[in-house]
Amino acid sequence: MRTTKEMPSFQQVGDRIVVAVDEIEAFLASDAGRRLRRVFATGIVLTVPLLFRIPGLRRYPLLRWLELIGGAALIVKLAEALRDWEPDHPQPIVIEAE
Repeated sequence: MRTTKEMPSFQQVGDRIVVAVDEIEAFLASDAGRRLRRVFATGIVLTVPLLFRIPGLRRYPLLRWLELIGGAALIVKLAEALRDWEPDHPQPIVIEAE
């Protein structure tokens, strides 16, 4: 007898996405997440202004448009906000072992 696996409903997919976002937020609030945020943001802050100076990339309309509106400064501000973000109510990460 052949069984078919049911396709997940949109509600189940939505529940999974909510759980994933909660897990990511919990990780980013942990000590390891803080270190990751700091390293990631520092890398962005240092490299984005340099990327906008590469002549070969200036021919792409998206980069020219970002340069026109001050995109490097905006991206650096977003990276700094990510680095400095602290959750309102940190939740400990709990690993259940059964």
